[in-house]
Amino acid sequence: MDERKAELKQLKKQCKKAKRKHVTLWKSLGIFFLVFAIIFSAASVVVKMFDNTMAAMMGGKFWDVINEDPNAQYFKQDFASNEERLDAGAKICYQVEAEGAALLMNNGALPLAEGAKVSTLSTSSVNIVYGGTGSGNVDASKADNLKVALEKSGLKVNPTLWDFYLTGEGAKYARGYGEGESAALLGSFNIGEAPWSVYTQEVKDSIAEYGDAVIVTISRIGGEGADAKGAKADEPNYLALDQNEKDMLAGAAQLKKDGKVKSIVLLINTSNALQVEFLKNNEYEIDAVMWIGGVGAYGTNAVTDILAGKVNPSGSLVDTYCYDNFSSPAMKNFVPVT
Repeated sequence: MDERKAELKQLKKQCKKAKRKHVTLWKSLGIFFLVFAIIFSAASVVVKMFDNTMAAMMGGKFWDVINEDPNAQYFKQDFASNEERLDAGAKICYQVEAEGAALLMNNGALPLAEGAKVSTLSTSSVNIVYGGTGSGNVDASKADNLKVALEKSGLKVNPTLWDFYLTGEGAKYARGYGEGESAALLGSFNIGEAPWSVYTQEVKDSIAEYGDAVIVTISRIGGEGADAKGAKADEPNYLALDQNEKDMLAGAAQLKKDGKVKSIVLLINTSNALQVEFLKNNEYEIDAVMWIGGVGAYGTNAVTDILAGKVNPSGSLVDTYCYDNFSSPAMKNFVPVT
């Protein structure tokens, strides 16, 4: 009898073991096919969206011409070569900036004389905003920076000040970029201006040496993927000057009062509407202001040609530049006003 019980107990164990084995198998297969179905569904959506691109990459085609005429010309190219096409695009970019830049104020400081010695003030001078975020991004790998463009336009640029921003103490404050897509967008909203206190006497003396004009660049990022700073009550208004920019402009104004600088020219390098209350009473002794927007890959040269009098700017603003952005009721939807 005991042997019979032991045999039945053993059979039950074997049955449970076999059952677990089959359940585990089907469970594993179920998970596998579920994951496969999810991946397949996602892949189907991607393939449907990019079928033309994938067909082209794999050497196939995504069209079929019925009753094709071998003598017909189905597509006529505008350019004889890719180089010619790129050159035409560069000229259009230059033209758009040259005709689109808006001269907002000028008391006679512009145009600058040929061979004028100029100082490029602000960290944004070495870090011009060429385009926006997301789909507004611009490949500026072949673009001339502001110094090169100014020199091509016949002006002499302060090398000491330029190096101060590019590799010196001023470089520590440059507008940065975080890691990851969202962080990169949010990081780019840092104004990143160097405090006036870090300018050495040597740098200030160099501004006096290249004092025919001080060209100040104020830049702001705009685009898709993230909103500008100011979404919290304790954050500054991103579209207004920050304290470092105010101190920098005040420093330039003092150099002008001391007779070390002849004129101050302000470039507004942003596609957003900057808050310009500082222009109302012109507290920083600014002589000329020009809105240049995002300059694109080849627009920097157009900007410097305008400064040098080689191009006449004919653009106008399409947005209202407020003295105070908070005068708009819509700002209460952007920043909690306390």
